[in-house]
Amino acid sequence: MNDDLADKIKSLIAEHFGIEPDKLTPETEIASFGIDSLSMIEFMFQMEEKFNIRMVDSRAPLVTVADVVAEIERAVRDQQPTQAA
Repeated sequence: MNDDLADKIKSLIAEHFGIEPDKLTPETEIASFGIDSLSMIEFMFQMEEKFNIRMVDSRAPLVTVADVVAEIERAVRDQQPTQAA
C-alpha cells in the first residue's frame, strides 16, 4: 500500500463527504456516515477524473475506507505506465 496515496484518498473522502479526517480509519464503514452506494459511485467517478484512471467494475463491495482506498490504489497501480529499469 502506498501510504501517501492512501492518505490523499482518505483526505479526498473526508473533503467530499464533509467528514472529520480523524474519524476515518481503515476499518470505518462508509455507511456509518450515511453515505449510500449512489453517493459512493459518484465519488468513484470523481476519483477517475482526479487520478486519470478507469475503474474496473470488480463488483467488490466498498464497505470500509480501506476497501475504497484499495480499489483506487489498484486502479492507479494497474494503469500506470511501467518504468524501465
